[in-house]
Amino acid sequence: MNSTTMASTKGDKGAGKALPPIPWVESDALEAHLATSQAGFAAKAFARDLARNGFAILDLGEGMATLCDRIVAETAHHFAAPGVQRVHDAWRRSPAIREFATHPVLVEVLELAYGRRTFPFQSLNFMRGSEQSIHCDTLHFHADPALFMCGVWLALEDVTPGSGPLRYYPGSHRLPVLNMQDVQGGAAEPVTTTSYAQAYDPAILAQLEAVGLQPVQALLKKGQVGVWAANLAHGGSPILDPDSTRQSLVVHYYFEDCVYYTPMLSTAAKPLVRLPDNIATGGWTWPRRQGRPVPVPLKYFGAAIAYNLLRLTPRF
Repeated sequence: MNSTTMASTKGDKGAGKALPPIPWVESDALEAHLATSQAGFAAKAFARDLARNGFAILDLGEGMATLCDRIVAETAHHFAAPGVQRVHDAWRRSPAIREFATHPVLVEVLELAYGRRTFPFQSLNFMRGSEQSIHCDTLHFHADPALFMCGVWLALEDVTPGSGPLRYYPGSHRLPVLNMQDVQGGAAEPVTTTSYAQAYDPAILAQLEAVGLQPVQALLKKGQVGVWAANLAHGGSPILDPDSTRQSLVVHYYFEDCVYYTPMLSTAAKPLVRLPDNIATGGWTWPRRQGRPVPVPLKYFGAAIAYNLLRLTPRF
């Protein structure tokens, strides 16, 4: 999708308009919503692709190659240490990452697709393919109301088949959400690396096999953006070329007026409520339910403060 062909979506959520209880792209009312929107053809096509496949490719127009080069330059020092292949929250020291995460076209199409204002809360930089097992982000980041979260993947260089491309299962975002209680027989046991691998990994693969879904590789070009829905099954392909790199940036987004939590470490009776960062402001976004603040446990609030202090990053 080219930003130059897209009419602005601003104003589509008029003042005082009720927020949708589920994302438009997860709703049967998507077409009715798009019919009343002033967004351009390309923006609406993006929303339809995301609704149908759970994954959609976005073209942010000219300047993306230069922005990719800036992101690579501003994060190169993180990968200088031996063995470092993934960097968490480099946005704190990278103006280029913040510029991408708050790109106005990206923000507008996400808000068109979901019907609520959005904010980026986490970034991950990769030097090589992750080879991560198949999973859904709904196990790691979720929201109440459900599914108001998405992932955004920026190719910082052309992705080749041997470099361990992102792989995903089109349509899998429509499957039931799996949590650790589901795959552990209802037990609210602590999650370990072993229990995750032995319980969750085979359960999600069995779910996909039962409905006959097949994976697709995202062979994006430098500067292209892939957006996936919260419950899309995805992971990393095996790296076939050991000398290859797959420099990329992932940014995760939440949406306004939700309770944010970590399902993997939660139970039905006691969700682990998150206090997510807001990359756009440098502060936090407090969880809310129907406009009212929701308490964040003191230990998690303290952990959020400590997390930022340890990184010695000024608020901005």
